[in-house]
Order: sequence, then C-alpha cells, then structure tokens
Amino acid sequence: MRSKTVTVDRKPKAKARPRHTKSGKVFTPKSTTDEEKAIGFLWAQGGGKPFECPVEVYLVYTPTQTIIHVVESPHNATTLRGDLDNYVKLTLDALNGVAWDDDGQVVRITAVKVDEIDNS
Repeated sequence: MRSKTVTVDRKPKAKARPRHTKSGKVFTPKSTTDEEKAIGFLWAQGGGKPFECPVEVYLVYTPTQTIIHVVESPHNATTLRGDLDNYVKLTLDALNGVAWDDDGQVVRITAVKVDEIDNS
C-alpha cells in the first residue's frame, strides 16, 4: 500500500475566514493563501505522483510542526458526493453551543466516507 508523509517544520496556522472588501468582493486573506501554497510546495517537493485512489489523511499538529501522512484507503468508498471536510465542518458548527461552547475545543477528528453502514 502506497503512503507518503511530509513534515511542515513551523507553527501550524488555522485557515482564516473569508474577508469582504468595501465593494462586497469576497477574498481569502493572503496569510492563508501563502500558507496553503507553502504546504502544497513542500508536498510536491517530495516527488511522486498524486494519489489517484481513495486516501486516508492523518494530520498531526504540534506547536512547532505539522505532520501530514497520506495512505491509500482500503475502503474504496466513492459514492457519497461532497468533500468530507465540508460534512465535518457543518456538523461541528451545528454542535457549537449545544455539545460544546466552541468547536475550537475539538482536538481530534476521525472521519470516513463510506458507501453504506455494515450492520453485521
């Protein structure tokens, strides 16, 4: 099974919320786009082809680095449309003030997209 790990040796950054100009145009803050580009560059610098199969992503954030580990997924789930992170974001936001004060309290997420529930 193919896998790849990249370590980003600097303090992790959270994605900033979109901003609005006075004319109403929405944009992503430069600090966010710069960080996304830097992480993408570090990943590409490691070489290898992009994964063309379902993958599992393990993210480890420390005060000084981010470790990104991607492996081929043995689950092969592909029928549920939509990005998994968007499902997770909606669920966490919906539970703000109900299950916890703020989703910033969440320190670990395990999420998976599957074709169906195995009740056996």
